[in-house]
Amino acid sequence: MKKYFYLLALLSGLIELKSQIVSTFFNEPTKKIDDAMVIDHLGNLYGSHFMGTNVYKISPLGVSSVFATGFNTPNGLAFDSQHNLYVCDLSGNKIYKLSYSGTFLDTIPIQSPSGIIKSFSSDTMLFTQYTGNKLSKLAPDGSITLIASGAPMLGSVGLAYDPSGQLYVANFTDRKIFSVNSNTLTYVATVPGPSNGSLGFIAFAKGHLWATGFNDHKIYKIEPNFIDSTVAYAGSTVGNTDGGISSAKFNSPNGIISSISGDSLFVSDFGSGRIRVISFTSFTGMGKNELVQNKIKIYPSPSSNFVSIEYEGEILGVKLYDSYGKLLGSSLDRKINVSDLPVGLYILSIQTSDGILKTRFLKN
Repeated sequence: MKKYFYLLALLSGLIELKSQIVSTFFNEPTKKIDDAMVIDHLGNLYGSHFMGTNVYKISPLGVSSVFATGFNTPNGLAFDSQHNLYVCDLSGNKIYKLSYSGTFLDTIPIQSPSGIIKSFSSDTMLFTQYTGNKLSKLAPDGSITLIASGAPMLGSVGLAYDPSGQLYVANFTDRKIFSVNSNTLTYVATVPGPSNGSLGFIAFAKGHLWATGFNDHKIYKIEPNFIDSTVAYAGSTVGNTDGGISSAKFNSPNGIISSISGDSLFVSDFGSGRIRVISFTSFTGMGKNELVQNKIKIYPSPSSNFVSIEYEGEILGVKLYDSYGKLLGSSLDRKINVSDLPVGLYILSIQTSDGILKTRFLKN
């Protein structure tokens, strides 16, 4: 039975391969993003230049700027619910807390902090330590609690949550991925690669874990409910080629995150400092989704009180998500009350007889 479901997953992956496109989102000779990335509540992307001193900010339209500088080797990035940015400075042995405007608010001495992620249900931050092989919690009051230490952790960096709140941690050094349950690490998979290969970061999207093969220039898809269920999804030899998923090439892919809507993955190339995008498009539903796009209108955006959906056909359901992908509510109405929502970026997933459309709006 397990082999049957695994075969179905492989066949599903082959169908998706026909409709994936890799493109370059960011490529500036004087600016490099080669490590961790994170997206804020307004859709801006932030990226670390591990081999430099900067954390960059890129608007949804691709306009880049230096968000903060003065780091040693900026690594993991994560926002709390107050929109403060946490930056792991691996060689600097510190975690920095910055305001949304880029002001340094706090400095926490930590040996070789690498990856960091906001807790699923609070503003506690979870972080890994590359040299110390540790996973710990950093509470809002600055206190630190150890979760796990030593084997099987080995140069741990990547952290990711699935939509249910299941936490995963990944080892850079031996490419192993584990699920975290209380203080117990359970083996999930070893990402393939050369004997000296490394695993960059991990992300969760479209029901799967995704990982970057740092040395073999590939993106891997992992089914976390089965042991060692991994597929080399994209990439081959080193390069910067855009295009179809079967021909695109990466240059030491490192950071990886899902877009807010979950319909694409952002990948930072360590070798080039570029950000690449893998766009997910439904192969069987492309025509329908294009039809929906032409028929539907969302207004106003930004909005203070209500968002209205203009569509000539039947609407079967509407789901509202925050910028972290958390489901906030569902409705059958064409007019959605957003007056109680905090300022920020939100996602509407609209089910129609023609297909599903995911669209964004700003709450002001």
